[in-house]
Amino acid sequence: MPDPIDYHHVFAAAGAGDPAGGFAPLRDPTGFSSRLTLPLAVDTLRHLPSRETREAVERSNAKVLGFLLQGVDLAAMPRPADERLVEALAPLRVKLDTLIDMVGRLSYRDIKLPPVCEIELGSRQIAWRSPEPWQCGDWLRIELYFDPTFREPVVLIAAVTNCVGQEREGGSYITADLAEMPQSTVEKLARLALVTQRHQHVRQTARTAPKGDA
Repeated sequence: MPDPIDYHHVFAAAGAGDPAGGFAPLRDPTGFSSRLTLPLAVDTLRHLPSRETREAVERSNAKVLGFLLQGVDLAAMPRPADERLVEALAPLRVKLDTLIDMVGRLSYRDIKLPPVCEIELGSRQIAWRSPEPWQCGDWLRIELYFDPTFREPVVLIAAVTNCVGQEREGGSYITADLAEMPQSTVEKLARLALVTQRHQHVRQTARTAPKGDA
């Protein structure tokens, strides 16, 4: 379990941000660290949420993470070795994917995704560039959307520990300590983050790879 935050003494972590504009890796040798590009929404809180509110957030996160990881497990299932069977099932898979996409769009048509943001996510901290500054000690509710169709966020409660202005890019580089989460949530979030990072890296590599001669 990550060390609990001292809620009565949130301090500025010197050197956590990189004023030159780059992302400084989060130092967390006991946990995970992933660089992701996700829709991110941040709202300020007056204080640390009550235990009842945090427990409700934990229940919601457990459901969202479970659903998203179920999709990861299904995608990782071995495919039939029979090429003829794969070919026969291909049209059905396309129809199912189309149906799932339509249902998702109808279910979440009133929910607009927030702007995409590059973030560094670890088991104890999160860092990102924010268009507006936050004060050290501010409590934040952070929503991360891992799936563009299933628009249910993973919610993190965090306290700002560092805010560095970015003259070249504009805005501020924010580092925040995450409120304590159940170990099962940390493990599921780590798995989802690492899988998402790998998929995003593969897509980015495919986009930037030089194309061969026709």
